[in-house]
Amino acid sequence: MPDPTQLTQPDEALRRATSGDQVPAAPTVLLTIADRLTSTRPASPILPPRRAALALRYATDAAGYDTPASHTLERSLLRLMPEITRPITRGEYALLLRAAAGRLTELHSAAAADYGSGPRPGAARNALASARTAGNAAAPTR
Repeated sequence: MPDPTQLTQPDEALRRATSGDQVPAAPTVLLTIADRLTSTRPASPILPPRRAALALRYATDAAGYDTPASHTLERSLLRLMPEITRPITRGEYALLLRAAAGRLTELHSAAAADYGSGPRPGAARNALASARTAGNAAAPTR
């Protein structure tokens, strides 16, 4: 006869589902990172090593220190986060993160097109300036 205190597989799954062991999805964490980048020094530059540091920090915050879930989440974040290949501000990078998370607005489209095109055209530069001053919530969605 099996031990009555031993949890069966369905019991363990139910315990995990109700105990808060759930790790947020990578797009949700990307939006959290984007919120942080836009709320703290959005006009400051962001450098390539910061991308990896952000992924590690937010994966650890969401899934615990050095756990399999945090490693998986960190890899997922790094896959979704665009590479930083040229000078870019934190606010502009936040727009790219929101686009990677599936939150597209016209500002995101302008920022994504502008990011790879070199010098910014006037309309895209003005749209990004409006995003910084008015906030991303004011941006029209498509």
